Amino acid sequence: MKGLLALVSSWAQFFTNFESETGVSEGEYQLLQNVFNILSIVLWVVLGIVGAVGAIYAIYAGIRLARADEQGKRDEAKKHLIYIAVAVGVTLVLILFFNTFLPMMLDAFGVRDTMWTTK
Repeated sequence: MKGLLALVSSWAQFFTNFESETGVSEGEYQLLQNVFNILSIVLWVVLGIVGAVGAIYAIYAGIRLARADEQGKRDEAKKHLIYIAVAVGVTLVLILFFNTFLPMMLDAFGVRDTMWTTK
């Protein structure tokens, strides 16, 4: 296992380090770098969209909670606010996991050294 400061923090670094450590030519993993860079950008955009939509819907649910006259409507608005918070939180955790923590974990446990080495 490597030190925490030596870990990669993105898929591009993961594949760049993989090329340099295994001696494989740079073009071999260029397609994978490009695909993972595009996926990473798409995931960050999805996070922004989900955050914006979640914030707007949370404001709407908060207004519904404030204007509710009956206890049943207040309880329903509270449930919606909780669902919004959980959904945005889970989305944030999953995107951070796939974009940042998964390449770090794979690098820390030496996955590329043991499984993908062609020598």
